[in-house]
Amino acid sequence: MGEFKRISDQVNIELLQSIQDKCSKAMGLAFVTVDYKGRPITRYSGFTDHCALGRELQGFSEMCEQCDAHGGLHSAITGQPYIYRCHADLVDFAVPLILDDNYLGSVMGGQVRLTDAEERELEYILPRANWHKDEAMADAYRQVREFTYDKLLASVQVVRDMILYAMRDRRGQGEGCDAEQEERAARPDPEQAVRRPEHGAVLFQEGSDQFFFIMNLITQLAYQEGADRTGAVALDFSDIIRYTSDTDRKLSTLGEELDYAEALLRIQKAWWGETLEHSRSVAKQYWGANCPFLVFRPIIEMTLQSFRGEEDRRRIDIFAEESGKDLLVQVQANSESVTPEEMENRADEYLAKEHVSLRDLNRSLKRVMGKRCDLTIGHRSDGQAGYAIRLKLPLKWR
Repeated sequence: MGEFKRISDQVNIELLQSIQDKCSKAMGLAFVTVDYKGRPITRYSGFTDHCALGRELQGFSEMCEQCDAHGGLHSAITGQPYIYRCHADLVDFAVPLILDDNYLGSVMGGQVRLTDAEERELEYILPRANWHKDEAMADAYRQVREFTYDKLLASVQVVRDMILYAMRDRRGQGEGCDAEQEERAARPDPEQAVRRPEHGAVLFQEGSDQFFFIMNLITQLAYQEGADRTGAVALDFSDIIRYTSDTDRKLSTLGEELDYAEALLRIQKAWWGETLEHSRSVAKQYWGANCPFLVFRPIIEMTLQSFRGEEDRRRIDIFAEESGKDLLVQVQANSESVTPEEMENRADEYLAKEHVSLRDLNRSLKRVMGKRCDLTIGHRSDGQAGYAIRLKLPLKWR
């Protein structure tokens, strides 16, 4: 790893505290973020009564700090999340924050019990403390939340992705840059100016508005019900962040793009509930077909925005069929209030936010995939109300 840098140079500490607090409420985990020296830079979030009581005992708090130090060091050395058992019989974790090969610090947390057999495989980072005779602590221990190992690991990965994404998002906005970086950014780049209209319509990136939308959604779902739906949304969001982070990528496979589209739709369904239904019916033999990277983002976004009323029954179906030497992928929507002609205008309104049009998008697709590739909007093939967005991909690419 490279040199040490301050987390505060990469992300606003108030934002980091907000992410940490919301994740704690949504996931039922305790969190604190430390810098590369192991010093807390946020307030504690969601600490259990068991740990709070233990830290009042002589020598207990010092052992807690040693556990944090050892866990953080282990994660920093390996560069991977480290899950372990602490001296107080709880399961904790350390998540290293590494950006551009620079170790910034760690997110420490956990304070849970495991319900499955994998708990036995976790090592104690320090010898077990003798707290069991303390009645208050024993009672508090029984109230500690239980997790499966897989669920805890998924939660750890989601938290890491959210914080690292917030860091990348801030850096993309120009914050935390040094004077030399700012000077380079200010210089005109003719080559980039040429590339932008060619590829900008294809290489969409996740915006901070969607990040905060998902964060709020996770929190709301956590209050509404148990952790199953919350975990599903968090995992989908984590997959989306991982998939979209490779901004230099031009090509993907149809299978990867369909997985991305379904993750977006599942998250939206968690928000809209029974008013949104979606399906995917694409034969496995086509999943390996070449497909422009992130082309389904504008398709799904445009389709969702075409539904107007809060109570509208939304249905989106994705399927594919061969058409000569091409594969025709269709996204059908049942939006009765929007005609295909109106949808074309709405598509250009949506794409205008990215300073492109439907024509620009098609031009970009053809440059990436060849002249036969294009994106069109028309009537549904089944004659029902609504419209279909059709993506034509060559079955044999170059």
